[in-house]
Amino acid sequence: MAKLVALAYKDFRVLIADKGNLFWVFVFPAIFALLFGAVYSGADEGPSGMNVAVVDEDQSEFSQLYVSHLESDEALNVTRLDRERAFTDVRKGKQAAAILIKPGFGDGLSAMFDANDTKLEIAQDPGRRMEGAYLQGLLAKAQFEVLGKQFQDRQWMRGQMDDWRAEITTDELPDEDVKVFLRYFDALDTFLEDINDQTYEGGFGDGLLNVATVDVQREYDGPKTSFQITFPQAMIFGILSCAATFAVSIVRERTAGTFQRLCIGPISQAHILAGKGLACAMTCALVIGLLTLGGRLIFKVPIGSPLLFVLAAVCTVSCFVGLMMFVSTLGKTEQSVGGAGWAMLMIMAMFGGAMMPLVFMPSWMRSLSHFSPVKWGILAMEGAIWRDFTFVEMLAPCAVLIAIGAAFFTLGVVMLRRAQL
Repeated sequence: MAKLVALAYKDFRVLIADKGNLFWVFVFPAIFALLFGAVYSGADEGPSGMNVAVVDEDQSEFSQLYVSHLESDEALNVTRLDRERAFTDVRKGKQAAAILIKPGFGDGLSAMFDANDTKLEIAQDPGRRMEGAYLQGLLAKAQFEVLGKQFQDRQWMRGQMDDWRAEITTDELPDEDVKVFLRYFDALDTFLEDINDQTYEGGFGDGLLNVATVDVQREYDGPKTSFQITFPQAMIFGILSCAATFAVSIVRERTAGTFQRLCIGPISQAHILAGKGLACAMTCALVIGLLTLGGRLIFKVPIGSPLLFVLAAVCTVSCFVGLMMFVSTLGKTEQSVGGAGWAMLMIMAMFGGAMMPLVFMPSWMRSLSHFSPVKWGILAMEGAIWRDFTFVEMLAPCAVLIAIGAAFFTLGVVMLRRAQL
């Protein structure tokens, strides 16, 4: 054991002697957590405002009310433009979308629900489809709310009755059905004429979309701060930096002849490889410890279950120590191992949710994420920090991490020994 500790201490001294290694292993993960924590912290404040252009070709009273309603929505930054200018701004990326209000939009309910001739169109930037889907929901909501206010105008509603009478008589319906509809419209028109104003307006309340919210006790409290979400990702990036750095150090010792000289000494190759793994594991543990301490003292990041967090950290570190051993065999020079190693690790990080949340990925990419140890590392960390995993629930990601680490470590050791023959 003393030999392993001596070898691990030697490798750690070599690591900290290079200031570049210190930055990527210790400083970069902290910066990552700080920046992404600041990004996620804005999620509780609501939408920051989507830039949209509005082209009102209808110029009716209803369309003017509709545009004014959109302008009052804090989620939108509305600019009134003509069609050509609006489409040009969308093409250049100045506007997320252009809302085209076509003639006939103010004709009432018939225009709103006519699927064959839509009076409202959206020209959106193809690179911002997620914002386009969000915008469609806002437009539908605004249309119902403005329509709800129109319903409180009895004269407008009586005008709708006249329009419907004209449409019914021109439609190809049986005479008996036409008579039924006309009697219904006459009765509704009489109701609108005779009912008291206060009673009529009170019947609609605040509009068509009255939704009450009910508080439901969640199964778990969820993250208390945005930094609880980003710190597992930051820890993963710190561990990835450690794995890449130690993988390159193995190649450096092989090309410089240090590895061969160590093999000649009174230690076995197994001791040398185990010492490398121990040094990498100790450095990863130090990175996790420093990030946890800084998050607790500076950003007030609580740890839901400290014991499960230690378990998650041990399993994650073990996995990437094994991965480090495999990465060191991807080339014969420092440049080749560094390039291939970082490419492999970045792909794992991308598919594993370290760069983009899995929920935003297409379904086929989420399926591939099961093969990335980054996903299981983040899941284990989150389970201990804010997902309130039980010990049984923690077993699945931890078992996957240990299995992946053992497989990569074994493969790396076999390939490394073959390279020494």
